[in-house]
Amino acid sequence: MKIRLRPTVGKVVLLATVALTALVPMSPALAGSYTPIFGSGSTWASVALTQWAQNLHANGITIQFNPDGSAAGRDDYMNGTDDFAASDPPFRNGTDPFDLSGSEHSPYGYSYVPDTAGGTAFMYHLDVGGHLITNLRLSGETIAKIFTGVITNWDNPEITHDYGTPLPNIPIIPVVRSDGSGATYFFTRWMSHMYPSIWNAFCAKITNNRVGTPGHPCIQTEFYPGGWGASVSQNGSNNVASYVTASYGQGAIGYDEYAYALNSHYPVVSVLNPAGYYVQPSASNVAVALTKAIINEDPSSPNFLQQDLDNVYTFTDPRSYPLSSYSYLIVPRVGTAIPATFSNGAGATLSTYIDYFLCAGQQYSAELGYSPLPLNLVEGGLLQSSKIPGAVPTPSMANCDNPTLRDGQLIVLDDAPYPNKCEKVGSPLNCNPNSSGKPGAHPSTSASTGTTTANNNGGSANAAPEGPVTGQVVNLASDSSSSTMLGLMTALELLVVVVAPPAIYMILRRRRQARQ
Repeated sequence: MKIRLRPTVGKVVLLATVALTALVPMSPALAGSYTPIFGSGSTWASVALTQWAQNLHANGITIQFNPDGSAAGRDDYMNGTDDFAASDPPFRNGTDPFDLSGSEHSPYGYSYVPDTAGGTAFMYHLDVGGHLITNLRLSGETIAKIFTGVITNWDNPEITHDYGTPLPNIPIIPVVRSDGSGATYFFTRWMSHMYPSIWNAFCAKITNNRVGTPGHPCIQTEFYPGGWGASVSQNGSNNVASYVTASYGQGAIGYDEYAYALNSHYPVVSVLNPAGYYVQPSASNVAVALTKAIINEDPSSPNFLQQDLDNVYTFTDPRSYPLSSYSYLIVPRVGTAIPATFSNGAGATLSTYIDYFLCAGQQYSAELGYSPLPLNLVEGGLLQSSKIPGAVPTPSMANCDNPTLRDGQLIVLDDAPYPNKCEKVGSPLNCNPNSSGKPGAHPSTSASTGTTTANNNGGSANAAPEGPVTGQVVNLASDSSSSTMLGLMTALELLVVVVAPPAIYMILRRRRQARQ
């Protein structure tokens, strides 16, 4: 099965139980009595986690998730008020150079389970002559220099070299997160590993040489420092996207999860990868990259069960998106201290949920703005799922209906589209994409054509748009009545996805605590 990337122009999303039940009929074997479970955490993963939970609801499985952010989710787990947490970064170990609150020590044991994958994307706003540039391409070094204040204007020669033609002489407005963020964590991890001299020099300047100096290297952080140059700090992914896309956002560039750029229908930078191709953070490019992710399985390591992305950053496959990563579910682990409210019944529900989303649930990742997890991460996740107290039997990989697999074997490296020759470094903006980057390969749908038109498709000028589909797909015509319907359905979606889960979660959790 090939990774499916559905266009979303003229389509809307309706996240409702009836639609989701119709979308994913489940096996009768899943039917039965299940203990309700409660979780909280990552806003980035929440769209997928919520849909997967709704998919299982018709089978008597109740999973309530409160998207209160990764740090809050970890706190909830440490306080014993949740059955699981969702977090983009792992528990803090006290070495974060910009968070002096110390390390996080959970009194309960846990495993990290991969759940959603995606690419850290760079959404930007550049209008030239009334047209939005949609095919910007930049090298990693140039991006690192932009977000450390080394490059401050869009007409900088290094940007001109990457893009292929001069851009206007206007200030760059780097938009960073003011709150603790998984996107910040993954972005700064990449910079600290790939461009340590640039990142260390920035840290040394910001901290007055507290870190970033010889003997005191600056590592990744959840908290991007603000107040430097023309930078703007925004609380939350939505506010980053809102600032970049606003009328006053001309010249802005921000980092964010790719799903937010897709929702905004705004372009993101094509990033130069180690193979010499400018690539987008598409579902297939991220899945290809993450075949090189490694799960630390050394129980004596302080990074036990955490992801090692070093080989992802340097992967020389032409399709690989370098800033690819994945989020975690934090779950109880057999043989360790277990939260008092967690039961074997909760473990059966939680492991059923995980087994489902690692396999069949990944079919909808691309439509939600994520990437499906490849074989190595699915196997690692299923292994940790089996260690949950009360876990159900792990499904056979041959029966795992994950779109990166066939009969339990990895196929994404065979089926994922290759970039077009026009995405090769050095190709002119007016390049004619008439052949693929590899003989006989499927050409990529994200080739740049060099035009600077305001197609707002979330990718390069010739990109086939793809976006999040969180339920039944409804086709709408382009008349005014359809616009009204779009507004009403979008409002309903926001109500269901954003407002309802936390409210229901809190009510049920209070009832649960009252019974104890």
